Amino acid sequence: MPISQTPAELARQILSAASLPVLDGELSENSFGYRVAEQPGGTVRVSPVLDGHTTTPTDWTQPRAGALAEWQTMNRTACDVVTAEGWERTDDAWGGNVFRAPAGPLHSLVRETVHVLERDGQPTYAWFDVDLLSARTGTVRVDVAGGYNCRQLSLSDVASPALHAAGFDVETIHEDNGSGRRDWHTAHHLVVRPPSERREEWALAHAVRRLLQANHRNVGWEVHLSPALPSHLPEDAALDAHHGALMFQFSGHAVHDANAFDSTLLDAGYTLAPSRHKWWRHMRILRPAAK
Repeated sequence: MPISQTPAELARQILSAASLPVLDGELSENSFGYRVAEQPGGTVRVSPVLDGHTTTPTDWTQPRAGALAEWQTMNRTACDVVTAEGWERTDDAWGGNVFRAPAGPLHSLVRETVHVLERDGQPTYAWFDVDLLSARTGTVRVDVAGGYNCRQLSLSDVASPALHAAGFDVETIHEDNGSGRRDWHTAHHLVVRPPSERREEWALAHAVRRLLQANHRNVGWEVHLSPALPSHLPEDAALDAHHGALMFQFSGHAVHDANAFDSTLLDAGYTLAPSRHKWWRHMRILRPAAK
């Protein structure tokens, strides 16, 4: 971060570069965008502004229909944009997210790992420290520990699922000491490797998971998404038919049946077809919506 730029100025720059409107000065009843404000300890709060309000619609006197969902989408969008630059999310209160900028330039592998953990790893439930392990092997070190002494839960229910769902290879090693940047004494040490191939399919998997999470409660990690392989497709499929497609599997251990997820995906324009296993165990071949 250039010395001449404050964290708030850099956050405004990140939002503007992503075509997200940053608002200053007086607001009107139609104002739409984001407020950026300095917080104690060198952090920055990014608050969605919707219909001229700087707070969540739950605090409004008479919120319009759909306002809360729109505010939540705005808040999540800002989080995705800021954490993609390697910023740490330190708070996700109703007034918007609070972020801390990295101390210096980050290697692209570290930045991507931070982004996945902050985006899908529920950082208020666990703390992460991320460092480059080897640029030659494309590996990153992650130290993870959870609040309230729930370290193992943070690893198994937070960090590892988020990384696996983004296509990362993950090796877990328990050790007594973290990276030293936090006073947590006990941590889990992960060696992770971002996916080197089929990036388009992994991005599609994240978009599909986010869609399901937005429309259903308790989706959890019972929905499994990964790039389709030739062995997943029917035997008479073309040799390259697995490109751009996902293997979508729902284990059935959640509050929704498979048909509920299918309906949501079909309504959004996605294509579902039987796998080589037909409809056995809720297995589908999923393809993106036609453009």
